[in-house]
Amino acid sequence: MLQLFIITSICILSYFFGCYSTARLLAKSFRHLNILKVGTGLADISNIYHNISKQLGFFAAILDITKIYIFLTLLKYLLLYTMFESASTVEILTFMFGFFMILGHCMPVTNSFKGGRGIFTYVGLMLVFIPYYMLAILGFALLIFIFFKQFRFIQYMIVLLPPIVSFFVADKQLVILMSITAVLMGILNFFVSKRYGEI
Repeated sequence: MLQLFIITSICILSYFFGCYSTARLLAKSFRHLNILKVGTGLADISNIYHNISKQLGFFAAILDITKIYIFLTLLKYLLLYTMFESASTVEILTFMFGFFMILGHCMPVTNSFKGGRGIFTYVGLMLVFIPYYMLAILGFALLIFIFFKQFRFIQYMIVLLPPIVSFFVADKQLVILMSITAVLMGILNFFVSKRYGEI
């Protein structure tokens, strides 16, 4: 019962931590702007990058990645490994908490469920498990963006490549967890796009 209570509490904490929008905070702190009233009205990196500041957009992306990476890494080693003997269980729980952070980012209760797309929060989650491969994917995505300016395309690529790469370099459970997370990201982004009238 105690473990179930702790897991439920961490899920809730993860969701609310995900609700904490770095895009809104940076726009307000550095430019005194309400990002929801700028450009696309989305509290996401793309809106900051295209309509406020490219440098601020990159900084917001780094913060989104870093916040989930540090949170999950600390959680994994300071709490989960002390509670559970099975590395498999720890892996599953880490993914679950990571998804709750992504859910909070995409559908924050603190902002009437209007959030960003969670791409860089997703990146932070993947970095916990396949850091070198994820950095390589990010580097490839950056090159495509620099030369072709295809921001939406690289978003899809960033979501789809980790489970594909993991199929060749990781165990079966990790492949399954990454694939499920990628599918859930697609579903979340469908609802985000629908909410903003893009589809």
